[in-house]
Amino acid sequence: MKRTNSLIRRISAGCMAVVMAASMMSFGAFAEETAVPESVGIEVSDDGYVYLHKEKIAKKTGDNRYEMIMQADAHANGAALDYLVNNNEKKTVELPKGTFKTDRTILLGNNTTIIATGTTVFQTNPQKNLIIHEPARTDYKSLYDVKIKGGTWKIKDNEKQLRQTSTFRFNFASNITLEGCTILTNFKSHAVELIACKNVTLNKCKLIAKGKTISGSLEEALQIDLATAATAPSVVPYGDKFLKGQTCSNITVKNSTISGGRGVCANKTDTENSKYLGKYHKNITITGCKITGITSEAVALHNSVGLKVKNNTIISKGSRTDTVYTIGLNIALFKSNKISAKYKNVITGNTIKGGRQALFMKSYSGNKYGVTTIKNNKLYCKKGKSEAMAVSDCKKLVNKGNKKYNW
Repeated sequence: MKRTNSLIRRISAGCMAVVMAASMMSFGAFAEETAVPESVGIEVSDDGYVYLHKEKIAKKTGDNRYEMIMQADAHANGAALDYLVNNNEKKTVELPKGTFKTDRTILLGNNTTIIATGTTVFQTNPQKNLIIHEPARTDYKSLYDVKIKGGTWKIKDNEKQLRQTSTFRFNFASNITLEGCTILTNFKSHAVELIACKNVTLNKCKLIAKGKTISGSLEEALQIDLATAATAPSVVPYGDKFLKGQTCSNITVKNSTISGGRGVCANKTDTENSKYLGKYHKNITITGCKITGITSEAVALHNSVGLKVKNNTIISKGSRTDTVYTIGLNIALFKSNKISAKYKNVITGNTIKGGRQALFMKSYSGNKYGVTTIKNNKLYCKKGKSEAMAVSDCKKLVNKGNKKYNW
């Protein structure tokens, strides 16, 4: 019977990837994790089980499909799951139902499906992420073809606000799907952080910040980020080629509930003498969602073009009604560009509530947005219904059927 001591095999592998001894999380340092060489896959013994250190960790139940077996403690669970998912062969890993504890960050490989329906995945180290991968390529293929389905994903002492790091973080990744996941964060961090990603779908998910709110928090439950030293410090250890302002594209969020200091934000930065302020996210779609900003905007889409925001409930509960931070849906361009007028934008069928405005759309760059349709929205504003909508700087604006209310 063939049983593999994967730890020995991984350390001795000739193509071993670099051990990141001082890598960073979203905002701070984390303990070392070891990237796994691409040649390492899952080995199954003659009896149909996968072994790690002579312990059964999974049973193979079909082609490329494995049912995990709960281990004795968080450390063993984490090591077992890492062995199963941190390789690039095609595989589906089904987690055991109940509370699955891990003391390590889960490092994903390509071609991975994780099914966590009925499972609470609990990170016992409050300073670590739950899901990440290491950026290795700048062509959006550091990680690709990943699906995570179901599960409640949370980190110890989350509500005490001890950490400033994302629960899930993807870097330079593509073809990522999160479906039916409940992902918890706090008001200092993000549930899901996308740094320079494309072709990402969140469907029927809940991204929720828990604990006592932090006054004026701008941290969003879903961050759509560009790769710069200021916006993505977790990428800094990997080198300058990953810090050139690479942006996100084709991001779809649907049928989901999102709540944070901000709910959703597509990020920009004016640091480094505005070096990357002209970088633009493309094709962001938000449909059928309930999104709440507890202290700031519900949705802020900065330097983003090709927007579709349809049939959502969008509410900013922030108290600073004289500032942009209480706008329900805040859309803005910040530097001259050659693309914004080429993309169509559609904002229809939403219920939007805000403080200064419900809906605000403006260019500070001198360039216009493309053809924009704003139709059949219900707009509520604390500053009065006359202030509920402030839209300008569109190449062509179709504005009809919108109703304004005091809030």
